[in-house]
Formats: sequence, C-alpha cells, structure tokens
Amino acid sequence: MIIEQNVLHPGDQRYTIAVPTGYTDETPVPLILALHFAGHGAPYYGRIILEELVEPALGDLGGLIVAPDCTSGSWSNPQSEADVLTLLDYISNNYAVDLERVVVTGYSMGGNGTWYLAARNPDRFSAAVVLSGWPPEEAGRVDWQVPIYVIHSRQDELMPLEPTQYIVNALSEQGVEIKLMVLDGITHFETFRFIEPLRSAVPWIEQVWQGKSRS
Repeated sequence: MIIEQNVLHPGDQRYTIAVPTGYTDETPVPLILALHFAGHGAPYYGRIILEELVEPALGDLGGLIVAPDCTSGSWSNPQSEADVLTLLDYISNNYAVDLERVVVTGYSMGGNGTWYLAARNPDRFSAAVVLSGWPPEEAGRVDWQVPIYVIHSRQDELMPLEPTQYIVNALSEQGVEIKLMVLDGITHFETFRFIEPLRSAVPWIEQVWQGKSRS
C-alpha cells in the first residue's frame, strides 16, 4: 500500500490516498471514500482515519482509499458535498476505478456525512458504512437506494444509539437494504476499537457488489 498526500486545485482540496499493492491502470479496482471525524483540522487530517481505521479494516477489498480533508466545517453541507464529488470525479478520471464498487464510510462527523452523501448521491455509491454517526432527520423520508451498514455502540456518550435505531427501523420497514450492528462496552472516542467491527462489514460489501454484478 502506497500512501500519498495531495492537493486538488481549484479549491485547494487536500486529500490522502492509499493505492493498493499491485495496482495498475489496466485493472479497475474499488474505491473507498473515508470521511474523518471532527478535530483540529491540521493539513491532511483525513490521513488519521485512513491509517488508523479504514485501511486496517477494509484493506482486503483491494481498493483505492481516498480520505479528503473537510473543507467546510462539516461533511453535511452543500460546499463539502460539492468538494467531495469533485474529488471523486478527479480520482475516477485519473485512476482505474470500478464505478460499480464505490463505498462511502466515515466515523462520527464522518458517519453523519456518510448518511448525508449517500442519501443525496445514490448514483455515486454502491454501499455506505456508517460508524458512530447520526442520520439526518429527513433520512426516514428519503427514497433511499444505497445499501447501508450501520455500526454503533450502546455506550456512545456523544451520539446516543436511539436516533440511529429509530431511522434504521424506519428504513428497514420501507424495504431498504440496511443492517445495524450494535456494539457493547465501547465509548465514542475509542475509534481504534471499531477496526474489527468495520472489518466484519467486508463480506456484506462483497455480497452487495455481487448482487449488482448480477443485476
């Protein structure tokens, strides 16, 4: 895995990208968009979520992992959304990306952003994996199309589980392809303890992709 830090102009979108070992331009690979949690916003802040959580958990998917820095205070607003989509276009145009295998995931603020981006851009993502993030209030009223895997702890002191459970149940009743994994004994700030739960989503992601390949 080769990790690079770059700036996309215009807009000065900083991002970190991990390129899998053996990657060539001749074979399209999956793309994983990793959204970081809130913090002090040092340059290439997204590298933390990439190296400490997403790559250890999802590296076996053999995909590119791109972790942008949030440009507008939160992932859940039009400016951040526009910047992320511009970055996805750039990566897709400059690397061999299988557009049928694009996943968005994120932790905490990044989890909120995962809900937001997947709901608003169903044509851009084949699956979404939310970690300790709250869905927007309108999530239950969205014509949800992206399969979603939600991981949340009962002991999350910053983002309690109940709103997530409510939306998951509502979407499930609507027939949305959604799965909730509830963890015990993990607080919100123990990000490293989500590596194994996130890794457990790999078979689910692969199953979603297989279903798309047959459709």
